[in-house]
Amino acid sequence: MIDLTVLPIFIAGAIALAIAPGPDMAFVLATTTASGRGAGLAALIGINVGALSWLLATVLGLSAMLAASEHALTAVRWIGGAYLIYLAIQTLRHWNDAPTARGARNIRRAMVRGATTNLLNPKIGLFFLAILPQFANPDIGPVWIQMVSLAAIFMAIGNFVLVCVILIAGLARTKIAESARWRRVLNGVAATTFGALGLRLILSHNAA
Repeated sequence: MIDLTVLPIFIAGAIALAIAPGPDMAFVLATTTASGRGAGLAALIGINVGALSWLLATVLGLSAMLAASEHALTAVRWIGGAYLIYLAIQTLRHWNDAPTARGARNIRRAMVRGATTNLLNPKIGLFFLAILPQFANPDIGPVWIQMVSLAAIFMAIGNFVLVCVILIAGLARTKIAESARWRRVLNGVAATTFGALGLRLILSHNAA
C-alpha cells in the first residue's frame, strides 16, 4: 500500500542517492578488491542489516526523538565523520598495498564493518529518519506498512547498484593486485573520498 502519486519522485530520489558515491559504496568497492566478491557480498549483507536497523528506528518513532535532539544528530555526524577520516588514514598508511586497509579481509569482518559503515552513514540515516516518513500518507492506510514498502524499494535499488559495483570490482581485482600503479591510484582516490566525506560531515553545520 503506497501513495502512487509520489512514488515516481521517491524512486528518482532513491536512484540518485544510490548512485552517489558514499561510505557504503566505497567500503564495498574496497572489500571486493581486497578479498573478492564473496567478501563484497558479505559487506552488502552487513549494509542491509544497518539499513534495516535504521528502518526499525523510524517505524518505532525514534525519528521524531532524534529530529528533536540537535545534540543526537550532531553526535551521529561527528562519529560518522571521524570513522571516515580513520579509514582515509588507514588507506594512506598502506599506500602501495592492495586495498585491505579500508576493506575487510574475511566474511565476518566484512559483514560487521558493512553494518557499522551504514549505521554511521548520515546520508542513510537522514533518508530513513527525515525523508522516508514524508512519503507516507496516513489517509490511505497504516503508515508503518507504507514505510516498510518504500524502504524495500529503496533497498532494492541500492542493492542493485552495489551488486554492480561488486561485479566490476571483482573483474578489476587481478589487475589491481598485479599493478602497483593501479593500487596507488585506487588508494589515492579512496583516501581522498573518505577524507573529504569525513571532513564535510564534521565541518558542515547542515550535514545532519
